Amino acid sequence: MQAAAAHAEIVIAQVSPTKGPLAVTAVGNYEGAMAYFNAVNAKGGVNGQKIRFVHEDDQYKPEETVRLVESIAAQDKPLAFINLFGSANVLALQSSKVLERVKIPAIGATPGAEAMRSPGSPWIFHVSAGDRAQIRHILQHLSTLGIRKVSVAHQDNPMGKSGLGHFNEAAAELKLDVLGRVPVPPVGEALAGTAKALQATGAQAYVMVLVRNSGAALVRDVRAATDRTPIYGMSYVPAEAIMEKTPLESAIGVGVAQVLPNASADKTRLTRDFRAAMRTSYPKSEPSNPHLTGYVAAQVAVEAITRAGASPTPEKVTAALRQLRMDLGGLPLDFTNGQNIGTQWVDIGVVNRRGQLMY
Repeated sequence: MQAAAAHAEIVIAQVSPTKGPLAVTAVGNYEGAMAYFNAVNAKGGVNGQKIRFVHEDDQYKPEETVRLVESIAAQDKPLAFINLFGSANVLALQSSKVLERVKIPAIGATPGAEAMRSPGSPWIFHVSAGDRAQIRHILQHLSTLGIRKVSVAHQDNPMGKSGLGHFNEAAAELKLDVLGRVPVPPVGEALAGTAKALQATGAQAYVMVLVRNSGAALVRDVRAATDRTPIYGMSYVPAEAIMEKTPLESAIGVGVAQVLPNASADKTRLTRDFRAAMRTSYPKSEPSNPHLTGYVAAQVAVEAITRAGASPTPEKVTAALRQLRMDLGGLPLDFTNGQNIGTQWVDIGVVNRRGQLMY
């Protein structure tokens, strides 16, 4: 990936994978952020200064994430990092305390595992609801529909195990009967056995605590087994991923928790501006929620840098973030609670007959 506008004086950086089954989400984050930065630069930049967007590939390796953050901090001197990616990678940044050492804030992190948020790092600012909020919203939705018997498929990694804990907690509070808990290998995609195990539980609904490729594969394999049990997943499994692996008729009705407004619709000022920016920078790409995730992180970074004044520093940007309360145009954010979590907004999208999420 190439850096944005030449002669830039404001540097913002992203460290994330560019290859592999999970990289499509991180690349979407990058492109969404780039679309926003291009739009800002086209209007003259921030306080008259253009933005240069630096990206390095950590190959999804936690030790590389730590090394590259430290290296970029020394060489490029960014005012902020955005779009951290990978639970193990973010936890490595936290345990190494590299952000504390370089004193540069990071805005946006995927996934939303609570270990990355509570207690989290005072230098990481989250711009979407976490896994606990998503899972609880899904189970509350099922309870409202009168569904009492549920089973869960969870990734066998830190994100999935943490999510399973939130699932168990919420299910107990809502008095739901959990009939099965089925682990899925990290980035696993051959999930016929998982589908069979879920079907054997006799649950009224299945909940997926899975990443993009595994979630899409499970929808495919459950439906291939002629199992029409309702399926609900987290925001990491976008409609386009499901459609890549599953025939439309099998995908219709799948529910997916959403932590941002609908990237496929012009319902809010945020999504209208986002879709216009994507048409300008990436006219051949279909705007997606990973794109919107990156766009939002970029917008928050620019807002904090703007509020930091004519001579911003990472410390001033961090101080501005801690006082930031704003409406992005359909998504209110508020970091003034001291928890570095700007929103708990969650909705449920359902795959419609056009293969898109409707919500």
